[in-house]
Amino acid sequence: MKIYLYLDNDDAEAVRDLAEPMIAAMATWLMASRSSAALVDCHEGGRSDRDIGLTIETNRRSTLAKPLDFLYELATAYQQEFVIGVIDEQAVHEDICYFGFEEGKPDIHEVASYLGLPK
Repeated sequence: MKIYLYLDNDDAEAVRDLAEPMIAAMATWLMASRSSAALVDCHEGGRSDRDIGLTIETNRRSTLAKPLDFLYELATAYQQEFVIGVIDEQAVHEDICYFGFEEGKPDIHEVASYLGLPK
């Protein structure tokens, strides 16, 4: 299952302002954590000019724990929200749930349940 964790902000100007520091933080974290996640950079191959975040190919909930924790810290630091969703075989993105500064810390068990990942 291909899962995305993207910045959820409809303000294009705000996203432009956030892009560089958030992308740099994500790239640094990816290198340090050795996560299997991949960076989505709005400047390089996102669906739109506002896609900033991570994608992860997994069927295991444990794979999501560290990226969720990291992105929650990033969300609180920048006072932003993130959306979690799935990408199907036709590259259709389906938003599933949200977390961040206002929505709060994501619960891995709840998120995995929403995504249909096994225990």
